[in-house]
Amino acid sequence: MDMHFEGVIFHTYADELARRLGHAFPPFAVLDVRPRADHDKRRIRGSISIDPEHLESLPSGTNEKTEMFVVGTDHTDPAVRTAALALKRLGARRVVEVTGGYYEWRRRGLPEGSSHSSNSNS
Repeated sequence: MDMHFEGVIFHTYADELARRLGHAFPPFAVLDVRPRADHDKRRIRGSISIDPEHLESLPSGTNEKTEMFVVGTDHTDPAVRTAALALKRLGARRVVEVTGGYYEWRRRGLPEGSSHSSNSNS
């Protein structure tokens, strides 16, 4: 990790996240900050549902070196920034906000996970 970027919150697009899903290294997690009911209906494959208002530790299975992709409802979802700031406060070194959120993911026709294929965590 380049120390010049310590503390920076990055941004990326849905297409780039879709590309990353095919590559497990470096380790990453997709954190879905939409309401739990929305995540339960439709989600990005492998995403973890989190409540950014009650984030007291890094999500299970992650550590400070895990790249964290944060997905909200759309580009106006304030929960994305709330989660990103909380993750940084908890020690995450690389936090990436997905521009356009799940709205953009669906608009681009990117693959969705089923209710049986991904982890969920509150």
